Amino acid sequence: MSIDDGKSAQLDSELLRTFLSVAKAGSVSGGAARLFRTQSAVSLQVQKLESAIGQRVFERHGRGVAMTAAGERLLPVARDVVEMLNQVVADLRGLPAQEEVRLGIPEEYGDTILPSILATFTEEEPAARIFVRCSSSMEFPHALAAGELDIALHSPERVSNGDVVVHSERAVWAGSAFHSVETRRPLPVALFDKACWWRERCLDLLRKSGLDYQIVCTSQSVSGVRAAIAAGVAIGVLPQSTLTDRIRALSDEKLPQLGETHLVLSGSPKAPRHLADKLAAIISRIFEGS
Repeated sequence: MSIDDGKSAQLDSELLRTFLSVAKAGSVSGGAARLFRTQSAVSLQVQKLESAIGQRVFERHGRGVAMTAAGERLLPVARDVVEMLNQVVADLRGLPAQEEVRLGIPEEYGDTILPSILATFTEEEPAARIFVRCSSSMEFPHALAAGELDIALHSPERVSNGDVVVHSERAVWAGSAFHSVETRRPLPVALFDKACWWRERCLDLLRKSGLDYQIVCTSQSVSGVRAAIAAGVAIGVLPQSTLTDRIRALSDEKLPQLGETHLVLSGSPKAPRHLADKLAAIISRIFEGS
């Protein structure tokens, strides 16, 4: 592609928005999902951008795209321009600065899904504020009922009529990648130390299995349980997607089957509808693309 190719092309804000979305998602399909556009339309926008600057901004590979040197140079400029335009639009519209929404999200998604949620929400609602409670999802139903949260992502024992299922996955018995903890007897187990339906379900399954087990570690947080598992102190139950390179799913047939866990979005009837609906749509979209 020569520089002459872009002599008559224009570098407008929509091309920059498309570029940012693809860069953040790491793929054209992911960028299209963020923009609610078709993959072919986004590909065309990227081609127009590359024609305008006379250089490629992405290198295509099997799993998506990676930025070229030109893309890396363009990224901070595109980010500044889009953020400035978003702020100008918000100021001109006179959107009330006090608009806010309160989100509850399980701590295990704090360093994976949450950054994408916050980035996308801020991009689409630059004048709004978002408050996040990142903790045990067992607390969220009460917080919603008490009006402390507007929307929450959590794993209930049973899905209610008003819940929106955004993700389902297997719950697995997990152990250290470097220790065979599952062969020990009594079987060392790490569990939550508060009233939790997953804790009660695990204990009930273990009792019915006839396994000789012992609770050797309890924690109020998923990170505490995960640390005990990774250290080889005990086995425990985790969603399959939260396994790390230090933790493996156990295939021991003696361990009881756990089934699926559902991650749902629940909302408070007192929530600001516009922001809560926008946030729910963003969260659903991110999980669909993950």
